[in-house]
Amino acid sequence: MPDLFKKTRSAIVELVSPGDRVLVAVSGGIDSLALLYLLEQFSKELGYELFVAHLNHLARGKESDEDARFVGKEADKLSLPFFIEEIDVAREKPHLKTSFQESARILRYRFLEKILLSIKGNKIAVGHTADDQVETVLMNLLRGAGLRGLAGIPKKRGHVIRPLLGCTRDELKLFLKKRNLPYRTDSSNNEKKYLRNKIRHDLIPFLRTFNSDISGNLVGLAEIVREDDDWISGKTRELYSQLVTTPNGMRGLCFNISEFQKQPLAMKRRLIREALYQLKGNLRAITALHVRQVLDLFVHARVGSRLKLHGDVGVSCDYGTVNFSLSEESEDNLVFPPGMKKKTIRLKVPGVTSLAEGRVQLHARLIEPPVVFPESVDEKQAYLDFEKTGEFIGARFFQPGDLFVPLGMRGHKKLKSYFIDRKIPREKRPFIPILTNAEDDIIWIYGERISDRFRISEKTQKVLFIEGKDP
Repeated sequence: MPDLFKKTRSAIVELVSPGDRVLVAVSGGIDSLALLYLLEQFSKELGYELFVAHLNHLARGKESDEDARFVGKEADKLSLPFFIEEIDVAREKPHLKTSFQESARILRYRFLEKILLSIKGNKIAVGHTADDQVETVLMNLLRGAGLRGLAGIPKKRGHVIRPLLGCTRDELKLFLKKRNLPYRTDSSNNEKKYLRNKIRHDLIPFLRTFNSDISGNLVGLAEIVREDDDWISGKTRELYSQLVTTPNGMRGLCFNISEFQKQPLAMKRRLIREALYQLKGNLRAITALHVRQVLDLFVHARVGSRLKLHGDVGVSCDYGTVNFSLSEESEDNLVFPPGMKKKTIRLKVPGVTSLAEGRVQLHARLIEPPVVFPESVDEKQAYLDFEKTGEFIGARFFQPGDLFVPLGMRGHKKLKSYFIDRKIPREKRPFIPILTNAEDDIIWIYGERISDRFRISEKTQKVLFIEGKDP
């Protein structure tokens, strides 16, 4: 047990800073419950605050409801703030167009991001363990992954942290047993229709007949590969910034064919994936076959050659260049507010600006840090770093091909895709004000989300506060 405490404390020190507000995702199972109690054990010593969140997926009827009540009681025992929400994953799955498990993951992280924002938190702690790491590496290996897939689950991605990646499920189970702490068991974990469960119950025990320490070896492999991948990824981003251009009037990315072809094959593959990531905001459904198809386009460069990839991504060959872009909606089918189809109105800062024939009024002012935030976040309020936005703040409406970087993400996301994910009716989208800077970069989707590029931080010296009010 001292080893578990030592490993966990060391991981927490690495991932959490004094003063952090940490939202702990708790399902009620072994991993997440142990995470909650281990984080609570060191919270006073290391000076961070804890909050508990639970999403009821409504997937297992009475069992799901009992899980939610159980987590609520555990949070109450520790006198921690508790947040809960119910989402019918089965009903939402058709809209997300993915598997049940992937839909549950997407909806869970949306819920956690929303709660993190409401509590002014800066870390989301989840209970992935060394066992999850082993399963993930094997899943990715079976799917034909490259280095990034074999690197498995990172300790930290954005503000999501995983303090238990160095701990096994058996260690955590023993910890709970010695503390006489009950936990919930998810019956769906035994259903072998899911690949992860097949790997857990069938493949790993079989591999142990060849090597009893196969799990330890795979965890070690993931650590080595991740270090290598992180270094190569850094070099890829450096080269990407040198090679990629965005021609005027083009909503996409452009590679010079001759310069691209000078690179080693391994780097070419990574540059293509980086371009697709920057366009889509993720690499889901992008396979090795897609990358090979793009490589072939560079090799057999013929003007007018085109590829259509997953997620409305288009790749086309021009004179000396290969261009990556997101397909645009037809503007002819969109109904815009009167007089606002192309027009951008400059906001008065400070001051009040009326939009869409007076139906929206935006009040803007500058605030000197520190900022005193309200108890709950109003979606019609935005706190922005004024040095990042610049003095020119424009307001316009949706334009086909619009991209932005949603709060909490690194890559761009197509605004059309964001609206679809949020289930905003198509007829309402042209009436949602969009705030931009002088370069027409989106800084805030009014009533929805700000861009991560313009969020405030500890280094912010002047805050731009914008609030929408009914006239």
